[in-house]
Amino acid sequence: MTTLDIKEELQSQLAKSKQDFRDLREKFLISQVTAYILANQLQKYKCGECKGIVESVLKKELHSNEGNLAEKSTLAQKLSKEEVRCESEGT
Repeated sequence: MTTLDIKEELQSQLAKSKQDFRDLREKFLISQVTAYILANQLQKYKCGECKGIVESVLKKELHSNEGNLAEKSTLAQKLSKEEVRCESEGT
């Protein structure tokens, strides 16, 4: 393998990594927005048990880069479950 071949391979890998990063960033931002929207919806129901979750989401800036994607995804899942539960209780 020549130096030129190695360079082309590395450039190809870099381009793929950059695209993967953009895709992950997009998914991360979508999950942040989803969590924020769900928190706003739950706030309308004034569900006591989910008050802490709602407050924690609404206090964070929407475009914050703090936290990791797994935490945001878990939070969105919790909010979604709480929304369904609160709707079924009629509170």
